[in-house]
Amino acid sequence: MTSKKESKSFALPDVLRDLALLRVSQVRLDSLVPTFPISPSRNAEFDSDLEKSYQFTKEARAAIRLRNAGKVEDEAGRLEAVRSGLEEFVKGLEDGRV
Repeated sequence: MTSKKESKSFALPDVLRDLALLRVSQVRLDSLVPTFPISPSRNAEFDSDLEKSYQFTKEARAAIRLRNAGKVEDEAGRLEAVRSGLEEFVKGLEDGRV
């Protein structure tokens, strides 16, 4: 992340000029935003989608943390050792040694 010193803020004279132009133009900013009614069922659908998005994000972050911690590679190594041991065991059964 950038520190506060590295981030650039808007130039104050430009911001003041833009605000003055908006005020003089007498354009109501709220008239520029479209308004449409949202039904309760549609709102519930949005809430459901939002909850799914939060859940996906939570699980993705957990997976990334696991990957970055190296735990996946550790478990893969253990699984490979178990798999090779089981293969040797099965081979021994097939050869009649066990």
